[in-house]
Amino acid sequence: MTTCKLVMVPVYLFIILDHHTKMVLLEASCINGLYYIQALPQIASPQAYLGIRTTAQVWHDRLCHPSNFITLQLVKDYSLPCSSFTLDTCHNCLMAKSHRLPFVSSSSFSSFPLELVHSDVWGPSPIVSNNGFRYYVIFIDDFSRFTWIYFLKNKSDVLHVFQRFKAQVENLFETTIKTLRTDGGTEYKPIANVFPQIIHQTSCPYTPQQNGVSERKHRHIIELALATMSNANLPSSFWDEIFSSIVYIINRLPSHNSTIPYNTLFNKEPDYSSLRVLGCACFPYTRPYNANKLDLHALKCVFIGYSTTQKGYRCLHIPTNKIYVSRHVQFDELSFPFKTSPSQIDSVDHYGSPQNQSIPLSVFRSMVVQDFPESNQHIHEPVSASCAGSIVAPTTQPIITPAHPPVHIASPQVSAQLDTSPARHVFNETDRTPTRVSSSDHTYPGNLPTAPNSEPLISQPDNNHTASISDPLPSISHQPSSTHQMITRTRDNTRKPRHFPDFVAHLTTTDHEPRTFTQANTHTEWRQAMSAEIDALAANNTWILVPPPSNQTIIGCKWVYRIKRRSDGTIDRYKARLVAKGYNQQEGVDYFDTFSPVVRPTTIRVVLSLAVSKKWPIRQLDVNNAFLHGDLAEQVFMSQSPGFIDSTRPNHVCLLSKSLYGLKQSPRAWFYKLSSTLISLGFFESQYDPSLFISHSHNHLTIILVYVDDIIITGSNPSLVSSYIAHLHSSFSLKDLGDLHFFLGIQITKTPTGIHLNQSKYIYDILHKANMIHAKHSPTPMSTSSSLSKDDSTPFDNPQLFRSIIGALQYATLTRPDITFAVNKISQFMQNPTLNHWAAVKRILRFLCGTIRHGIHLQAASNLDINVYCDADWAGCPVDRRSTTGFCIYLGKNLVSWSAKKQPTVSRSSTEAEYRALAITCAELLWVRYLLQELRVMSSTPPTIWCDNIGATFLASNPIFHARTKHIEIDYHFCRERIINKEIQVRFISSSDQIADVLTKPLAISRFNLLCNKLTVVLPHTA
Repeated sequence: MTTCKLVMVPVYLFIILDHHTKMVLLEASCINGLYYIQALPQIASPQAYLGIRTTAQVWHDRLCHPSNFITLQLVKDYSLPCSSFTLDTCHNCLMAKSHRLPFVSSSSFSSFPLELVHSDVWGPSPIVSNNGFRYYVIFIDDFSRFTWIYFLKNKSDVLHVFQRFKAQVENLFETTIKTLRTDGGTEYKPIANVFPQIIHQTSCPYTPQQNGVSERKHRHIIELALATMSNANLPSSFWDEIFSSIVYIINRLPSHNSTIPYNTLFNKEPDYSSLRVLGCACFPYTRPYNANKLDLHALKCVFIGYSTTQKGYRCLHIPTNKIYVSRHVQFDELSFPFKTSPSQIDSVDHYGSPQNQSIPLSVFRSMVVQDFPESNQHIHEPVSASCAGSIVAPTTQPIITPAHPPVHIASPQVSAQLDTSPARHVFNETDRTPTRVSSSDHTYPGNLPTAPNSEPLISQPDNNHTASISDPLPSISHQPSSTHQMITRTRDNTRKPRHFPDFVAHLTTTDHEPRTFTQANTHTEWRQAMSAEIDALAANNTWILVPPPSNQTIIGCKWVYRIKRRSDGTIDRYKARLVAKGYNQQEGVDYFDTFSPVVRPTTIRVVLSLAVSKKWPIRQLDVNNAFLHGDLAEQVFMSQSPGFIDSTRPNHVCLLSKSLYGLKQSPRAWFYKLSSTLISLGFFESQYDPSLFISHSHNHLTIILVYVDDIIITGSNPSLVSSYIAHLHSSFSLKDLGDLHFFLGIQITKTPTGIHLNQSKYIYDILHKANMIHAKHSPTPMSTSSSLSKDDSTPFDNPQLFRSIIGALQYATLTRPDITFAVNKISQFMQNPTLNHWAAVKRILRFLCGTIRHGIHLQAASNLDINVYCDADWAGCPVDRRSTTGFCIYLGKNLVSWSAKKQPTVSRSSTEAEYRALAITCAELLWVRYLLQELRVMSSTPPTIWCDNIGATFLASNPIFHARTKHIEIDYHFCRERIINKEIQVRFISSSDQIADVLTKPLAISRFNLLCNKLTVVLPHTA
C-alpha cells in the first residue's frame, strides 16, 4: 500500500501526493464549495481486440506449426496474449513431420552359440563373379559374432544353403539354432515353413537398422575387400574369392569389445602365421605336373585366397588361367602381378585401370546401403573361372581379339586341411556329375564344404625354418628316409601311372554357354565357332555393306552360344550363331507373314512305327545355318556383328539379302525354301501335317520329317534315300548324322525287337534344375489321395521356377505317357502356385528320378490295325466338377498318340462325360487314319475305339436318351455319323482292362504299373 499525503488549499483545491516521491496522484478543484475529481480516461486492453479464447494452440497454428517448444517460447518472451498455455497433440504435425525414430543400442546378448543367428543377403553384384555368383548370404552367430558366408547364383537358393548350414553347425556345436533374425525378405519365407521350430524374427519394412548386425557386417566385408582389391589391382570378377578370404580374416580380428570371434566360438587362439598378402606374387611347387624333368619346379602365380577344402593356398597362373591349390608355396608379398603386368590381363577388368574399369569401386561400396533390383541388364553370367572383362571390338579384318585359354584348377598331390573356417561356403544351383568338379573349390549343393565342422580340428602351418621370400606351408608329417639299397621303381626307372585325385583340370568354359561376346572371346573354342559362322555367312552372301539409310530402321545383332551334345551328354561341337535383334522390327514394314510349321510329335511316332515295322533305314540330317538359306522379300538393315566390324567401313550397316536367325520372317523363309526344294525333287506336302513330305517314286515310298533344321528321312528303298540325301546336300550345306539316334532331345536306341525312345538326358537336366537328382524315388507320379485346389496352402515363393519346371515336364511327356495326367493336373495351377502344388511337382520329379531311363518302345509288327482306348473321369475336379478325357491310340502294338485333358464343360452324367471323351478321341483317330492313308497304309477293318461305359457306346450308335442328351453340343454328335458310315467302330471293354484309365486319374501302385506296361513304358534292356 502506498502512503499518501493530503494537501488542502482552501477555496481552490486539494491534492493527494505520494508521501515518498511527492508525485501528484490526484487533485480536485473547488467549484461552488464542492471538490470535483476528474475521472481518468479508460484505456482499452489489446486482449479485447484479440478475444479471450486465444490459446497457445491458436498461436501454434498461426505460426505455421512450429515445434511446441518454439511456440511457447514466443508466447512467453514476447508477451503474446494467450489465455491457455496448453498445447494439444497436433495430428497435422504428426503426419507431416513423421520420421524415423532413433534406435537404441541393443542391451540383450546371447549366452551360448546359435541362440541367435543373424542373416542377410547381399546383391546382386554389379559384376558376376568368375564362378557365376551374383549374391552372397551371411550367417552371424550373435554369441561370438563368428561369420559364415555362402555364395549364390539366385536368391531362391537361400533355403538350400540354410539347410546345409543348419545341419553343419548343429552337428558341430551339439545344439540347435533357436532364433533366426533377418530383414524379412521373400527369400527367407520358405525357411519359416520348413523349420517352424526356429523362431524367425524379422525387421520392420524399410528398417534395416533392426538387422544392424548383418548390415554392419556387409559394410565391414565390402570395405576390407575393396581396399585389398585396390591394393593388388585385382580384377573385379574375383570378388567372391576375395570376399571369402576377407571373412576368413574378419573371424580372426578383434571385435568392438576386444574379443576375437574365432577364439570365442572355438575356445582356441587363431594362428596368424599362415596369412599372406592377397594378390601378391606366389610360387607354388608344380613339379608333379611337369611333363619332363627339365621343366621349372614352380610357376609365378597370383595368390587369390585360401582353400576351404584343402590345407593350401589358391594360386592363379595368369598365362594359362589355371588355379593351383598347393601347400608348397613361396611368396613375394611386395610384388603384385596384376599391378605390374597389365599386358597379361587385357581381358580382365582392373581396379585402378581407367580404360577397362567398367564398374567403379563406388558401386560395390554403394551396395552396402542400397538394394539393387532383382534383375540387371548389365549383369551377365560368366562361363568359367577365367577372367572376364571388357573386350574392344577389333577394327581390322574380321578377326577376334586373342584371349586367354579357359581356367583349370590344379591341386598338388599332397593335400591336407588348411584352416577350413567358413570363409567361403558356396551354393551352386547347378549340380555336377560325380566326375566333374567346379572350376574352384566352390561345390554343388550335394557336397557343400563342411568347414564349420573342421574349425576345432584345424592344423596350422609351422614355421620352423626360414626361406628367402616367405615360408611355404610344411608337410603334415615327415617320413624317415630309407637307408637300405632295396630295388624300387625309382631306382629301376619304372614309373607307376600317376593319378592325381585332387587335380581338377577338365572343367573348362566349354562346359558352360557364355552369355556375351566378351565372355566367349576369352576361349579358343568359341572364337573358332564364331569365325566359322562368319565364314558361312560370307560364303552365303548373306549381306552387303551399305551406308546407313536415314529413313529405315536399323536393327542390332548379338552372338548366341550353344553347346551341341550327343545322346550320352558328351560335347559334340560348339555352336556360335549370329542373331538379329528381331524385336526391333516393325510389323508391316520389316516383315509380314511369320508362321512356319514344325512336325507334330504324333507324326514322328507314326512314321517311326511304320519304319520299324517295315525295317526301313532311318537317317538323320542337320542343315548347317538353315535360316541363312531363306530369301528375304523385305529390305532389312542390320548393324555389323560384334568382333567383326570392317575397319575400312566401320559406320556401314548390313543390308540383308538372306534370312538370319532372330528375324521374325526367317523361319517362314527357310521353310518355304526347303519345301520348294523338296517339291522340285518329287515330294508333296502332307495335307494333315505340313512338315511331312512324301514321295511315291518308282513304287517306293520315301518320307521326310522336318523340324526347322533337323530332318528325318526314311523309305522303302535305301539307295533312293541316299540319292535324296545327295540332292539335298547339293542344295544346302548339311551334315549326314547317319542312323537316327538323338532327335529333339529324344534318345533313340535300337533294340532286338525295335527302337526305344526316351528323354533320360532331358529329364536329368530337369532334375538338375530342380536340385532333385538325388531325391528319394516315388512309386507313382501322383498320390491317390491328392486333392489340389487353387488356394489350398501358402503361396510358393518362386512361381517362375514352378512354371519353368512344368513347361519342361510337358515336353517330357513326348515319351512318357505315364506322367501325362499328373502334368496336366498340376499345369492347372501355374498362375498362383502354392506349396502344395510344388510338393505335387516334386513328387512327379521323384518318380522321374527313379524311372529316368524309361521310355516308349516301338516294335516291329505285321499287323498295323488301329486300336484306341478312351476313358473319362466324371466330375473328377473337386473345384469346378469338370471331367477329364483320356485316350491312347495304338498302331499295331505301338503307342503313337495319347492325351489327358480337362473337358471344357460340366457333364451331367458319367455317360455324357464318356460320350464327350469319345467325340474328342474320334477326331484324333480320324486324323491319324487320314495320315496313314497318305502314306498308303491301309487297314482291312475300321479302327476300333474301346470304351468302358455301355451308355456311351449305345449313345454313339443311336440317338437314345434324348431327354438327358438334348443339351449336348451338336459337334459332339459327329462321332455317331462316323460310326454309321462304318469309318470307325465303338466296342465295350471292362474297366479293369481300360488302358486309358491311367490318363484320367491317379492310380494305386499295382494298377499304375500294370497299365504302364501296357503303354509300353519300359527300360531299354527290357524292350
